[in-house]
Amino acid sequence: MLAVALAIVLCVGCDTERGHLYDEGVSKELAQKRKASIKGLVYDLHFAIPDSLGQSVNGRVAISFALDEADEVVVDFRQPAEKIHSVEVNGRSVEYFAVNEHIIVGSQWTVTGQNTIVIDFEAGDQSLNRNEEFMYTLLVPDRARTLFPCFDQPNLKAEYRLSLELPVEWEAVANSPLSDESIEGNRKFVKFSPTEPLSTYLFSFVVGKFEKAVYEDEKRKMVAYHRETDANRLSQLDEIFRQVVVSLEWLEEYTGIAYPFAKYDFVILPGFQYGGMEHTGATLYNDTRMFLSENPTEDEKLQRIQLIAHETAHMWFGDYVTMDWFDDVWTKEVFANYFASRITEPLYPDINHRLSWLKMTAAPSLNEDRTIGTTSIKQQLDNLQDAGLVYGNIIYCKSPIVLEKIIEIMGESAFQEGVREYLSTYAYGNATWDDLIAILDKRTDYDLKNFSRVWVNEKGMPNVDCMIKDEKLIVSQKDPYNRGLNWPQKFNVIAVTDEMKEIEIEIDADNVSIPLRGEVKALLPNSDGRGYGCFLIDEKSRRWLRENWNSLSDVSRLSLLMSLNENYWKSMICDEEWLDFLIDALSHESDALIASSICSYLSEPMHCIANESVECRLFDMAQTHVITSCRLSLMRLLVANFKSQSLYQKFYDLWQEQSNPLLSETDYMSLACELSIRKADLAEQIISTQRNRISNPDRLRQFDFLSMAVNPDKQKRDEFFKSLLEPENRSVEPWAANALSYLNHPVYQPLSLSYIRPGLDELLEVQRTGDIFFPRNWVGALLGNYRSEDSRLVVEKFFEENPDYKPLLKNKILQATSPMYRKQ
Repeated sequence: MLAVALAIVLCVGCDTERGHLYDEGVSKELAQKRKASIKGLVYDLHFAIPDSLGQSVNGRVAISFALDEADEVVVDFRQPAEKIHSVEVNGRSVEYFAVNEHIIVGSQWTVTGQNTIVIDFEAGDQSLNRNEEFMYTLLVPDRARTLFPCFDQPNLKAEYRLSLELPVEWEAVANSPLSDESIEGNRKFVKFSPTEPLSTYLFSFVVGKFEKAVYEDEKRKMVAYHRETDANRLSQLDEIFRQVVVSLEWLEEYTGIAYPFAKYDFVILPGFQYGGMEHTGATLYNDTRMFLSENPTEDEKLQRIQLIAHETAHMWFGDYVTMDWFDDVWTKEVFANYFASRITEPLYPDINHRLSWLKMTAAPSLNEDRTIGTTSIKQQLDNLQDAGLVYGNIIYCKSPIVLEKIIEIMGESAFQEGVREYLSTYAYGNATWDDLIAILDKRTDYDLKNFSRVWVNEKGMPNVDCMIKDEKLIVSQKDPYNRGLNWPQKFNVIAVTDEMKEIEIEIDADNVSIPLRGEVKALLPNSDGRGYGCFLIDEKSRRWLRENWNSLSDVSRLSLLMSLNENYWKSMICDEEWLDFLIDALSHESDALIASSICSYLSEPMHCIANESVECRLFDMAQTHVITSCRLSLMRLLVANFKSQSLYQKFYDLWQEQSNPLLSETDYMSLACELSIRKADLAEQIISTQRNRISNPDRLRQFDFLSMAVNPDKQKRDEFFKSLLEPENRSVEPWAANALSYLNHPVYQPLSLSYIRPGLDELLEVQRTGDIFFPRNWVGALLGNYRSEDSRLVVEKFFEENPDYKPLLKNKILQATSPMYRKQ
């Protein structure tokens, strides 16, 4: 086999007619060829789950499909050749080639019409997420091929027929309902019904020791699987079920399509890599996002329902109709985030949902779009092995802003009609953004294709400036990359004269001018938050804002706060001015969402300035602020950023006595780590005491892992860092990123500088072995705490020595280094 494999590798390297068919990963060329030839795809899968974590998971897959004519078949399997135990085609054992993560079956073994390839294999562990007491698959975007041989591309949807063998005491849940179960000794055997057509990244099963909670009404039944032990957290399950049901009913009403899959169960997992994952019938959620503390902030409550609504919206937008290729992955995320916001509104009638929209979409999008590592919404993707790198705040947060602008152009009714046509046209199939735009374009006279070209296909955002000249308000926009682009959009500008005049601006060129008479005291751009970009605010207007901040509406305050933050990141506002403004604004703020935004913006200037009086003032405000959630946000902000000895003593006393009722067990775990970092001589005692307070076994495992990153012994921290360079030691990715951030804590600098280069050198492997958000989280944890010139030089030397570094991955580094370059 080795000689045969080597021969085909040499052949592939010199056969230009084959192009990129045999490249590692899944090339677009290979995907297009298979899409054109393979029909009626069915996977019959079996996995044997062993009793011990140290034993392999073995499997068998029968891949059935039709061909128009006998042809070579390339099956994806990203495992060593020795993990392929046997290959049969149409009932015959055949010769095959294992090369570049593919199993290649020659055309002499296939026939015109129906074919079946049966492969016995050892499953890869990468996407099994194995723990002592549970495991779960997570295959997005191209990880199915790490688990089992398949055609791993989103536009080859298939029916899945799954059976499992597992320990008798374990539960099993998958995409479709359980159809059969039997027990033989200490082993359980389960079968599941055939699924609806699914893309490979949506195939899923979860097995392990779980508790079950059941919800049932006259229309539906669903089961929640979880490992939580805290009674207060478990009491939230009723509200979680209610929010799932509300989301389902809203989407059924809006789309005119009943829930299109056989069941809706969900699994709440400790240490889950994402907030959630929209597997049909087996949606996965992170436990900390679903089970909230006893005193959740408004943000946390809104984030939970929006997460539930987001994943539920994916059942229609992503699962029922799926993007054709992952360069259009945002076409599922744009609907999920937009509709999540809509679904949330009636559940929280007392919330100003325009504020929530700005905070959840515009703010995180701006954070990424301002960096030199920003991207367009639609990105070029030649191979699915890089599909995970297109994800980020531009995909999740900028795209809903663009969709809102399209709806503003079309009107709500026309848009809903277009969405219904889109879903019915491509039901259980695949579509592109262009397919959607073609449907929407029929319902408006506006040129949506040209609008989409600028907003979707080009990176960046405009710099928008306002000025008075010759009794005219002149609003201009400039492309920061000098491509001559103009972003068509509408927004309001408040001109402060003897009164406050709110003027609607519609701009689709370099500039627009509007007559405006009288002395203008201030110009406040994007006062209604409809616009998107960097809105520049001159010094005179900033002074007016500081003096009259509370006279503005809630929406104007938050929108202008976001614009001021962009001005700060452009170094138009210094650290001291920004810090003073934020603290003053926070002391008078009465809205929880705006207060939360102010707290988040305090982090950067506090990182750059050591000011004991500021820390003490904020600590006092954390005890007295009228908004409860603001008090909690301030405590968390200070825990992460305090520098003074006086605050250390306050926090140490608070931790010892556990005297703040707002803080959760997780908060006290974080506080213990932060105290240990700052007081090496007390670290062992602090960690030991906190450890003894933790009863939940999953949270105890988490704390034990994180405590290695705050060991007072530099040699021990170095050893732990080196261990993170091995994939098996960073398998629980949220914990690994958290630990890496502790290792690079400002207190440990500059000694921790030695971690930057090996951490960057490992990034390609982090991408290869990790899930979609991990490369970004890895570099964020590695670099996010640095502001020094020495740290910048390490990153710049890395780029100099890697001039051809993968562009999509380079962007993640550039996004993470933004704080290093703020004052440059």
